[in-house]
Amino acid sequence: MEAQQNIITPEVVAQSLPFSGYLELVRAAVAQEKTTGLEQSAFLAQLTKDNLAIMERTYQTPLEPDLVNLLREVPRPQLWLVLTEGWCGDAAVHLPVLAALADQSAEIELRTVLRSEQPAVMDAYLTNGGKSIPKLIALHAQTLQPLGTWGPRPQVLQDYVLELKKQELPLLDFIKKSLQHSEEDNGQALQAELLHLLPHWVRASLT
Repeated sequence: MEAQQNIITPEVVAQSLPFSGYLELVRAAVAQEKTTGLEQSAFLAQLTKDNLAIMERTYQTPLEPDLVNLLREVPRPQLWLVLTEGWCGDAAVHLPVLAALADQSAEIELRTVLRSEQPAVMDAYLTNGGKSIPKLIALHAQTLQPLGTWGPRPQVLQDYVLELKKQELPLLDFIKKSLQHSEEDNGQALQAELLHLLPHWVRASLT
């Protein structure tokens, strides 16, 4: 963990955006027929345009009352830093839910950084060796000590995606089916996992 503690510095945090700022960044990219970050293509621009509509409606996802109560009892400040990009469908589905949940706690601040602009952070938080996003890194707000992580998707959706990959579908069909399944879940699997993870993060913040 020592390397990870040093990866996320105050300078990295200073380059981050709140969810509202990230949403404006995506809107500006779409207006220019672009995506976010350093990787640009017409394909990624189209994905970003489609994802913008998903993000704007997903922010209204119903929140689990038990999780909301838990969030409101968080005793020490946490920083939720999320690696994301506008072209990522999983980020479009899950980042707004994370932002809405963070809004419920006076002690949690959610910030976003772009995967392509923070390669060292991304490399420190790989998933099975891959640069999968969104990736939430929960940090002690003062020390930036890592408390835990989540992402890129809930395990139940991850299992579905792995099965989907076995079908060797065309890329657009794969993306469409994966997103549809995630949207139908409506943030419930994510919230169920956070209900389990958050107490661990709180305990870590107290040590």
